[in-house]
Amino acid sequence: MITTTRKATIAVSNWWNLVWITMAQLLSSYGRAGRLSFIMALLEPVLLILLLYVIRGIFRMGTASFGTSLFLFMASGFLPFYLFLHISSRTRTAGSAGARLPGLTSLDVTIAIILLNSLIWIGMTVAIFAGMWLYGIDQAWPDSIVEAITPLLLLIVMGMGIGMINNVIGRYFWAWLLIYRMATRGLIFLSGVFFIVDLQPLWMRAWMIPNPLTHGITWFRVGIYGNFPQNSLDRTYLLEWALIALFLGMVLDRAGMRAFAKT
Repeated sequence: MITTTRKATIAVSNWWNLVWITMAQLLSSYGRAGRLSFIMALLEPVLLILLLYVIRGIFRMGTASFGTSLFLFMASGFLPFYLFLHISSRTRTAGSAGARLPGLTSLDVTIAIILLNSLIWIGMTVAIFAGMWLYGIDQAWPDSIVEAITPLLLLIVMGMGIGMINNVIGRYFWAWLLIYRMATRGLIFLSGVFFIVDLQPLWMRAWMIPNPLTHGITWFRVGIYGNFPQNSLDRTYLLEWALIALFLGMVLDRAGMRAFAKT
């Protein structure tokens, strides 16, 4: 029993070392050919927040929908939304990540990609909120760090699953990735990024509540503000979406790879 446990520990340790090396290689590749596109992917939500902040200021609409800071309210919606988009997009690139190290499968490379991009994105989110807090926006300090980080982790898991599903569909229907990219960006208007879901008309809530991203953003804002309206929030619903998406993604990815190898 002790010998088996020791062998398993060594195997996990060796696997993690390979994943860590893969993460380092990916980070290096981001710093070369894909540096500009990677930086723009990170800056997109920040630039949109600044643009909306300026536009609302020009039209004298600077009051936040909740809390004391319009910039904080926008950031608490845009950042989790784009976290999901970024993770699902990066998962789609797993098949073109280059040569794998010996002993690593495509799933291992996908895990390395997700871990690296999650760390980068969450680090950027922490830096933005810390900057707002140092600037004097007291509400930028989360009311509950656990409540704030949990929905982000679930959005990462869901993004990984959806990205793997898109990988399979994209192998047989090349236009799907373009359709998905356009559709998901359109979801920004039905995810509670700009609004408080509980304060919207019933017909609008009927469209927003079935969207799991709505629950992720609302949950994140609960962690930030503490007293954020959450009557429509269903934490279990987001958890179920994340687990089902990951399960289907892994199953379809394995099946798709076998079918693709036979052709």
